[in-house]
Amino acid sequence: MDLFVFKTRLRHFYPIVKEAVEVHPQRAAVLVMLYPKYNRTHVLMIKRARIMVQHGGEIAFPGGVFEEQDGDLLATALRETHEELGIEVGEFNVMGRLPQVETLSGYDVAPFVALMEEPPVFGKVSSREVEEVLEMPLTPLLSTQQRDVGYKPSEQMFAYWFGHHRIWGASARILHYIAQLSS
Repeated sequence: MDLFVFKTRLRHFYPIVKEAVEVHPQRAAVLVMLYPKYNRTHVLMIKRARIMVQHGGEIAFPGGVFEEQDGDLLATALRETHEELGIEVGEFNVMGRLPQVETLSGYDVAPFVALMEEPPVFGKVSSREVEEVLEMPLTPLLSTQQRDVGYKPSEQMFAYWFGHHRIWGASARILHYIAQLSS
């Protein structure tokens, strides 16, 4: 994947717009981190801890629910990434915001994309929230795309595979947006 072309398209089609956010229990944000590793672009995802009430055991991007002290959804994505993985990501790394996606549980999720120059440096990973950290080469991951049976017949649904891990739902829709921007 040509990260320069991707970054240009991302900034053009999906610029970051800071907006006031009403405190609402169903607003959330995630951070999609893309970075070079072993001469390939990688994406970082997590397997959520099975004990999590919402989406336990699922493959997801780091992120979580908006809290009033965040101020905006980008701050939510950065805070949650730090809480879950101990990773400090500067706002300067965030290049765009993909279209909002909805989860089966009713969350409206704002996906922000950060382009990193190096692989992230992990701090303390929260075992309460994260069961496994997955660093996946992006191009092979995107090549596993399959059509999936959706809960809304009017929506196109997708699934991706990384080894035995199935990525579906909102996370798969986010990956689909990335695939569209990178082709």
